[in-house]
Amino acid sequence: MFLHRTTFIIAATMIALGTSIALAKPNSMLPQVLAQNPAPTKRPQRGQAGWLKDLNLTPQQIQQIKTIRTQSKDQTAQKRQAIRQAQQELKALMAATASKDQVRDKYNQLRTLRQELADIQFDNTLAIREVLNPEQRQKFAEQMHNKR
Repeated sequence: MFLHRTTFIIAATMIALGTSIALAKPNSMLPQVLAQNPAPTKRPQRGQAGWLKDLNLTPQQIQQIKTIRTQSKDQTAQKRQAIRQAQQELKALMAATASKDQVRDKYNQLRTLRQELADIQFDNTLAIREVLNPEQRQKFAEQMHNKR
């Protein structure tokens, strides 16, 4: 019984924290993989993302999208920092002698923060959508689908 409970607690901790266990044994395939893919593909610079070019945006649309992103940048960064802090606190509670209720409360706080970040990102997506014409919206929707 104790073994099952311990196994469950360890599994729940790994799921809640989104962690994984890395094996100490080095991967012998790594040199071959690196030889096959010597240089990673270069990502476009911020603000010049590929999807911007694919949508054939006007200079005015580009400026509106940049404004939308700029307006939420601080809010998004603060939310991400709050999520990191809550994750660390949850990890500490899981390792300590905190009560089940304390751990659950911290988990619920973390879940709420993640939802708030997702809401901010969704609101930004809606705001960007409003800048686009119907043809651009269609391409944007396709890109969003392919991204996921």
